[in-house]
Amino acid sequence: MGRSVRQVNHGADPKIDLEIGEEGEKAGELFSGLFAFLHVIGNGVTFFLLMRLIRLCVLKRLLLELTERQVIIIYYALTYRNWSDDRQVETGVLEQVSVTRDELFMRKLVDATLMKNKLWAHLSNECEDRREHAVYVTGYDNQKPAEYGTAIANAALAMCKMSSMYSAEYMLWNGSAFQELDVVESSSYTMELAEQLLDHYMVQGGTTYEFVYSVLDADRKKVLFFMKEVDL
Repeated sequence: MGRSVRQVNHGADPKIDLEIGEEGEKAGELFSGLFAFLHVIGNGVTFFLLMRLIRLCVLKRLLLELTERQVIIIYYALTYRNWSDDRQVETGVLEQVSVTRDELFMRKLVDATLMKNKLWAHLSNECEDRREHAVYVTGYDNQKPAEYGTAIANAALAMCKMSSMYSAEYMLWNGSAFQELDVVESSSYTMELAEQLLDHYMVQGGTTYEFVYSVLDADRKKVLFFMKEVDL
């Protein structure tokens, strides 16, 4: 918006010089006319209070604009690399994305990622020169959990609800399959999702659930928490 603030010293009375451009000059003329009008028709106390109020509003707006300018969002490069356990070698790049720090944290914490309707199990994370990040993955069938492997894949591939921002889906084990569980206060911020991925248990309404697996569905912007009820 082309505004800048600098302090100019005039003897013992420092003032703030605002370079506000053409729109600012018009606003200044308007305020000057208003001040002159109030000075003529109003009493001195009212005029003084109005000037103080207007000045505070202008300074508050200026501080808000300066604060907004200082917000910088940094994006990180993240690459998903296919790894062959048999050959012990990288076999190709599956996907490259640019993400925020919170999303990077979340993407590295899940157990698997669903990309282009295929499930990939995470093997390891890597960072090169603190800039280039990578997640090494392999086909889900090569690393699926022994007890819940097929059920997790079936549930993850069957879900279809979309979101405009990342949110959680909780899948509860019923003894033979995972079914979606409605949770009233579910996580809706990326960092909250990342924090929950660090937990082993969740207590909801007096019931304790143990997390057994997690899947990121980037296309739907969902993090799936697979869990079972436990008695602790």
